[in-house]
Amino acid sequence: MNSILKIIMFATLLALIGSAFAAFPEVTQVSYTPTPAIPGTTITLLVQLENNDATAQKGVIVSLEDTYPFSVKPTQSNPNPKTIGNIDAYGKALVQFTVYVDSTAENKAYPLPITVKVTGDTSGKKTNHNIIVGGKEPIVKVISVTEEKLLPGEEKEINFTLQNVGTSPAYYVVLEMQEDRTITATGAVVERDVTSLGAAATNVGTITPGEEKVATLKVSVSNTAIIKNYTLPILVSYNDQTGTRVENTSYVGLKVFATADLDATIKENLNGQITVEIFNKGLGKADFTLVELLATNATIDKPKQFIGTLGPNDVDTAKTAIKYTGGETKLTVKISYLDSDAVQKTKEIILTPEVQITAQEGPNWLLILVVIIVIGAGIWQFVLKKKK
Repeated sequence: MNSILKIIMFATLLALIGSAFAAFPEVTQVSYTPTPAIPGTTITLLVQLENNDATAQKGVIVSLEDTYPFSVKPTQSNPNPKTIGNIDAYGKALVQFTVYVDSTAENKAYPLPITVKVTGDTSGKKTNHNIIVGGKEPIVKVISVTEEKLLPGEEKEINFTLQNVGTSPAYYVVLEMQEDRTITATGAVVERDVTSLGAAATNVGTITPGEEKVATLKVSVSNTAIIKNYTLPILVSYNDQTGTRVENTSYVGLKVFATADLDATIKENLNGQITVEIFNKGLGKADFTLVELLATNATIDKPKQFIGTLGPNDVDTAKTAIKYTGGETKLTVKISYLDSDAVQKTKEIILTPEVQITAQEGPNWLLILVVIIVIGAGIWQFVLKKKK
């Protein structure tokens, strides 16, 4: 009787030992995309199973455990847990899951528990596999600029809008206008036309992911600045979550802009000739300038005259013969030109010239008297000679 009891106990012990060391398919490879995983996004996780046993494994089930910062997002095609079925002896199987990575995850490796079960086993075998989380970095960029148009000689405050387009906060953000000088071959330093006025840097503070903040810098434009677009380097520096100082250079475009301001006056009006002076009192240049003269109670010999280009503080003239026909004369100076913004413009100035009466318009009595005297003297000399 004792022998039979011992045999039964031994058989039970062997069964328990066999259950404890039952063969399970092994998780031999875990891959995921993107790599590293990015906080606030999902990853596609692939789990490879291998049956290293000489017998088939039946009813294989694989499941992922939700653990920070991971949460499984089951779909109809990729449920959790997922039933594989049977894996033949020394066979392999590939399982796919969709996993969300919490937006607060830091840049490091996190364990993800994977459990494999087979038929007749209720506990299964759990193993941890590291998922590397990265890409959580602050990225601060200048996304917009106000007051993009500046005048030569102007001083103006410009607002720069900064945005953190990264995935973690940026600390101690500083916006700085960089020095951009040109040194010639002779060693001479040529300053740029647009420079900072006062402090060239300003502290913005902390910018969280997606947040926008405005920083202000004051600039000065040289009064000799050329009318054109200028590209300025703006340095943005900040600390990331590890305390490392990061520097990014953004480039902003500013336009030094000015318009022409044309005017006209009568320079000379004498002896049937009139000269109209056209001048540019603006800071921009006028191209393809055409002057047209129109008059009341007068006729113009050359009503249209091409001037060409009038730069700032530049002057030119339009000269023509004029014949007054009586009454008050109004002279309209019509100026057509292409402004520095490439827009065709027209300006009309009305002038009132004084009507000038030239000597040819009436008899010159003095000249007539001189001619009579000369002729009389000649006749008198001729008569005296005859008498002799």
